Amino acid sequence: MRGVMRIPFCEFCVKTRLFCSKCQSLLNSGQYEMYDVDVIDAILKLTDEDQKLKSMLSDVEYYKSYDVGNTYFIALKGIRRVPINIVRSLEDKLTEILNRRVKIIEYTANINELVTQIAYPAKPTVATTWLPDGTNETEVRIMKRDARRLKLKPTDMAKLLSAITNRSVKVKVISRDQLNTA
Repeated sequence: MRGVMRIPFCEFCVKTRLFCSKCQSLLNSGQYEMYDVDVIDAILKLTDEDQKLKSMLSDVEYYKSYDVGNTYFIALKGIRRVPINIVRSLEDKLTEILNRRVKIIEYTANINELVTQIAYPAKPTVATTWLPDGTNETEVRIMKRDARRLKLKPTDMAKLLSAITNRSVKVKVISRDQLNTA
């Protein structure tokens, strides 16, 4: 449908909560949760009310929402092309509608970009360790002085990054002394 953000569910199914077999299978498979439907519904309501917002989100695709630490992290593809003030306004409106803090992030498979978005304004470093069995482990290191600036607990941040990337991610808060030895 032109002029509407691309979503994985049928618009009718989202609005009525009566799911066709395709939409029901998305929920049954665990690929999406009911809160994904709630988030999409809230976005659709906002775009129905605001044609400017609807056109701004027309090239954006809903990827998935993550419920972590009393916040919905909404991963969208193409949201970087939308002006930041519009994104912040959308976060505020969704926070009000969903009665839960909302943070919109650009979905990307690049772990460094994801970490930067989620940890902002802290400035973490990312290290990937390749293990002998061919797998890898990603460690995000955040200086102790920056840790208080995080909007998530380090354990919640690790959970979120692991869920988005399907990788093992650990988040460590380190002191200046540990920086040289880490």
